[in-house]
Amino acid sequence: MSVHPYKTADGTRYQVRWREGKRVRTQTLLDKKEANDFDVEVKSRKLRGEVMPRPGRETLAVAYDEWKALYGPLLAKNTLDTYEAVWTAHVKDRHDHHTLAEWVAEPQLFETLTADMRERGVGNASQRKVLVVMSAVFKAAVRWKKVGVNPVLAVPKPAGTRKRIPHPLAPMVVERIRLQLRRRTTKDESGARGIADACLVVLMAYAGLRPSEALALTWADIGTRTLAIDKAVSVGEEGPTKTRGARSVTLVEQLAIDLADLRAARNKPSDDQLVFPAQDGEHWSKSQYNNWRNRVWKSAMKTLADGDPPQPQFCKTVPYDCRGSFISLQLRAGASPLEVARWAGHSPQVMFAHYANVIDELVGEPVLPVAEQIARARDAVMELERKELDEMMADLIEHPTIASAGGDGGGGRRRAAHAFYAPEM
Repeated sequence: MSVHPYKTADGTRYQVRWREGKRVRTQTLLDKKEANDFDVEVKSRKLRGEVMPRPGRETLAVAYDEWKALYGPLLAKNTLDTYEAVWTAHVKDRHDHHTLAEWVAEPQLFETLTADMRERGVGNASQRKVLVVMSAVFKAAVRWKKVGVNPVLAVPKPAGTRKRIPHPLAPMVVERIRLQLRRRTTKDESGARGIADACLVVLMAYAGLRPSEALALTWADIGTRTLAIDKAVSVGEEGPTKTRGARSVTLVEQLAIDLADLRAARNKPSDDQLVFPAQDGEHWSKSQYNNWRNRVWKSAMKTLADGDPPQPQFCKTVPYDCRGSFISLQLRAGASPLEVARWAGHSPQVMFAHYANVIDELVGEPVLPVAEQIARARDAVMELERKELDEMMADLIEHPTIASAGGDGGGGRRRAAHAFYAPEM
């Protein structure tokens, strides 16, 4: 028998033994099935005359460098930079001197690692990232036959932050943001800067683009009736979309008009140029996007939050919430959740898990075409005074499921506002 179980304080371990010449080699695994499978592989290699790899004698530092060299180029640059940052801060020169075999045989090393991070005030999110990177390294080590098991899988993970529930913005809110940005005073006398800021918002809200996808658009991607989405910007560099696939989405009439306005204001740039270029004509860097979010987006949301009556919840709204607006518009227009998931570029599982509250809110609501939802909102925003709009918006947020004509004292304008979908925030 070459698989030998033995007891430890942390449970049963399984040691596989085999002979190479005059030396006895061993490999310790946590799972009986994996130990038996490894034993079969050892015997098969010996029959074929193949040399067994030396199990786990290299350090975690060496394994990480090898993993980064081979798998790093396959990751998005932003992801790799994040992994490198947490590794350098919490593992490198602190815990990476242990061999792979030691990490497998001594699970308390992981407890030492997590205790060290807690003592230094490292949050749960960063602790989880460290374990994600370590798991990727050990997964590769298992594939390379350097260890027989990924020990990170058995490590309890720190509690993660609760996933943020999406709060789609009603068309009236999107249109108010659009109008604010188009009227915003900038150094650009042509007005293109304000139009571009507004277009970025409506692209996310009315076409479902992620911010990174909108910033990668060229004019060639904008057709007569559809938008082609097949790339994204990450840390200032162009790469694939989050799901690494191409998709197209219908170009709603009002969005097509806004994009045409922007192209005209910029003297009709060629098809190969970016729709949202940085000052040097290249992609936005991460800091440039963060600057736009802090100066432009947050300023617009603060204006809405300071309405009469005040709506402080808007201060917590982020640009990514606009994708939820696209989901809401399409579902309200009668599209199936599976269709909307495809247009938004995510899986049906994400659709039903992440946007379940949006789907539930719209059950039984009358169908209203997307273009009509936007047109009613745009007309109301252009015609009404700010106080009236503030009151309508507050009414929509308080009564999110009102979608038919009616109301008390608001007249046709308020009835038009009630036709928009605005979930509770």
